[in-house]
Amino acid sequence: MKRLIFIGVAAVSLGFGGWYWWGLTRSGSMTADVNTVKTTATQLVAAEVFRTPTCGCCGLWIDHAEAHNFTVVDHQQEDLTPIKEQYGITPELASCHTTIVDGYVFEGHIPATEVQRFLANPPKDVIGLTVPGMPIGSPGMEMANKSQPYAVLALHRNGSTSVFAEY
Repeated sequence: MKRLIFIGVAAVSLGFGGWYWWGLTRSGSMTADVNTVKTTATQLVAAEVFRTPTCGCCGLWIDHAEAHNFTVVDHQQEDLTPIKEQYGITPELASCHTTIVDGYVFEGHIPATEVQRFLANPPKDVIGLTVPGMPIGSPGMEMANKSQPYAVLALHRNGSTSVFAEY
C-alpha cells in the first residue's frame, strides 16, 4: 500500500512539474535565458588570469575554468596590485587571482557556471563578479567533505556590490 501511495505521489509530482515547465517555456519567459546559458556554456570563452607564480589554488581554478570551456592565458606575476586597482578591486573584495573576460573582471574562486551565466546576460551597471577571500569548497579550494557558505557578488560601476549567487 505504501508503495502505491509513493508511486502515485511521484507520478502526480512529475506530471505537475512537467506541465509547469512546459507552460514556462511555451510562454517564452524562460526560453531565452536557458538557451543563452546553454550556448555560452558550450562555446569557448577566452579568459586572461592574473596570479602569482606560487599560488596553487589559482592553478586549480584555471583547471576548473578550462573544464567549463574557457581558454586561459595564464599571466604569472609577483604584484597583482596594478591589475586589481585598474578594475576597482578593493582589498575587501580581493582574492588571489583576477580574471578578465570580454572587458569584465572576475575576482577569485567564482564557479565557472556563474561566469557563464553573467556573460550570457551581463547587467548594465555591473563590471564583473567577485568571491572575496578564498572560501573552502569554492572551485580551486575544494577540500574533502569540507565547505563553507560563500556569496558571489556583483561589482557595480558605482563601487557597491550585491549578491549574484550564494553557495
